[in-house]
Amino acid sequence: MKRNKDKKPEMQIRAATLEVRAATDEQAASIRMSVSSEEPVLTYGWFINEQYQRFWEILDHTPTSIDLSRAKDGLVVLDRHHGDQIGLMDVEIDTAARKLGGTVKFCSGARAQEIATDAAKGLRRNVSVGYVVDHRSYVLEGERDGVPVVRAKSWMPFEASFEPVPADATVGVGRAADLTNNTDAGNPPADQKKENTMDAKQMAALYARAAEFKVDADKVRELIEADEATAAAGVDALIIEAQRTALAAKDAEIATARAAKPAPKSEMVPPLGGDANTENKIIRKFSVLNVARHLAGMKADVGFEREVTEEAAKQRGKPAEGIIIPFGVLANRAMDTTTSPGVVATNFGEYIDLLRTKYVIGRLGVTFLPGLVGNVALPKMTTGATGYWVAEAEDVTDSTPVLGQVQGTPHTAGALVDISRTLLIQSTPSAEELVRNEIVERVMRTVQAALFVGSGSYGQPLGVKGTENVNTPAISTPGAPTYAEILGFPGDIMADNAEADGMKFAMTAEVWAKLAATLVGEDGGRTVLDPVARNCVGYGYEVTEDVGANTLFFGNWASVVLGIWGNGIDVAATDSKLFASGGLTLRALQDVDIMIRHPQALAYNAAVTV
Repeated sequence: MKRNKDKKPEMQIRAATLEVRAATDEQAASIRMSVSSEEPVLTYGWFINEQYQRFWEILDHTPTSIDLSRAKDGLVVLDRHHGDQIGLMDVEIDTAARKLGGTVKFCSGARAQEIATDAAKGLRRNVSVGYVVDHRSYVLEGERDGVPVVRAKSWMPFEASFEPVPADATVGVGRAADLTNNTDAGNPPADQKKENTMDAKQMAALYARAAEFKVDADKVRELIEADEATAAAGVDALIIEAQRTALAAKDAEIATARAAKPAPKSEMVPPLGGDANTENKIIRKFSVLNVARHLAGMKADVGFEREVTEEAAKQRGKPAEGIIIPFGVLANRAMDTTTSPGVVATNFGEYIDLLRTKYVIGRLGVTFLPGLVGNVALPKMTTGATGYWVAEAEDVTDSTPVLGQVQGTPHTAGALVDISRTLLIQSTPSAEELVRNEIVERVMRTVQAALFVGSGSYGQPLGVKGTENVNTPAISTPGAPTYAEILGFPGDIMADNAEADGMKFAMTAEVWAKLAATLVGEDGGRTVLDPVARNCVGYGYEVTEDVGANTLFFGNWASVVLGIWGNGIDVAATDSKLFASGGLTLRALQDVDIMIRHPQALAYNAAVTV
């Protein structure tokens, strides 16, 4: 497999030798076959300690591990990888045999019918699946010949192809007929078996396939002379061994290169995958105003911006709606009036720093997780281990902590940004920065509101307010909180053993005014909220209307994770209400999700004011 320096998903393939039975003419119209199994395949990829290395890969075949969204209407079948479509497979998962396969219905074209007939007669022996794995789902299962064995718990089949390159010899035509009745269709009853003889054409094809992978012709001849019926399988085994040898040589090459030049730390990798100098050039050259002018139908060269968009779309595994503006370009940067468009380059981390300093969710301490691809699962401990007193000569009682996961899936935040014609024709650095800041502001305010009060429906992620097990301290009289009731916010979290340093309140301006006027005790010497010292019952606070009316939040915000997919914001034009005046309305899209690892570390009440 080609080395993927960016650790982005790329399509891999694994092929198999087919096992076929004698077929009637009717079988040429449709054929049952399996395309993948849990047979380990030697490959390269990112796994342990984020290192690019060789390992044995097992594709997990439990239904939850296979993403069939690309195959919900059928899996495309090609004549070769990247070739023409010749059919469509109704996909089924055989949980007993741990295989993926189904019935292939062939197209009516001459090429499709030729392959269908050959496969039914046993002349097409190999089938292959093209798939993409989320490398974050890899789980270590042990070693084989000193090489790690890992299981992919999240993968997506893209297509199936008839290919002459074998890798997984446990799947193919005829081997998936047991997908519904769990019988071994790959081994027909004795009365259906027949002597397998090889004609000159088949023998020539076998020698040609062996030569393609530099397998010694003398070994092929020995296999044919020993048993023609098993010769093809023997050649397949020789080819697999040749591939393993090639992989070992590649492994040594990579190890030598790594020793000569250590790989950079993951946090040093710029958002588009190049080195820092390349990233700086991208940021300097990329013009947000040029993108806006192009989308408005004005004359503007956006060839460079489109190239950046294509690369960013590949990395996130999702096509762009319009043009993707990289995070580095969107960061708040100092101006450099000696260059055009006149900005000083920054990197991915500075964009996150911008979000942390400008928006209250960052100042509260929310954890940002950028650059995600595919679904994500965060580990959490749901039940800890238990301690016991042990008497003399007695064993300690077994106690095992229970681990769980917080799932994250992308939700698309959309925002509309109006740009006037007057602004579009500007070419100053300040105009560039104004457009950039407006895009970030609209998108992030939408995300910030969802983090607090997202409903979890109509495309929104579920926010803190709607999450189960978040504390809801009582306020006996709505609109009239007491000092003791405000102390209930940290008190409830402490009772759950979920307190942490740096806990803060988040509130609206109206709630701020109410608490700043609420006395502590009857002496009137101080108030619940101290505007001068900027604390509320001893804890820091932030003020924003995004928390919702009458609402007060509190807690350890580091337990809230904001997942950000991709490495830029997708911008496209809409039917603009400013069309008559020559302006433009931009639609900005960003995929995010809110993941709360410890709901017990948070609290809220929506009746602090009325």
